[in-house]
Amino acid sequence: MKYSKTVQKGLDYIATISATELSPLEIRTLLSKTVTKNYDVVHDIMEAARTEGLVEKRDGTYHFCLESHALEFYKPKIVFKKESSKCRCCGRSMNECWYVELKSGIIGPYGSTCVRKLYLEHLFEDE
Repeated sequence: MKYSKTVQKGLDYIATISATELSPLEIRTLLSKTVTKNYDVVHDIMEAARTEGLVEKRDGTYHFCLESHALEFYKPKIVFKKESSKCRCCGRSMNECWYVELKSGIIGPYGSTCVRKLYLEHLFEDE
């Protein structure tokens, strides 16, 4: 199925999350800190994630079913840049920025602490 660029970015992000389950509030908060603050688009991302088999909602919790989906994603990269910006997650000013490079685009910038709060632990294993 063809999705908008923002929805596809959200699907790419969900496919990279290391968590096995998250509450609706946790996943919506993560999507608002990474992909979009627009609630309707976050809703569209979650609907697409259920349609594609990335998540399943049971007992009020989203369970990640990443091994059973039919979509193909590549492993994203964490990219570091020395530049002045504000963290998309906490709003703090910073001179060292971290971005997450997904197949459908880049999300960020984040500070070193906030980028680690995005349930992307597996991307830091090589450090």
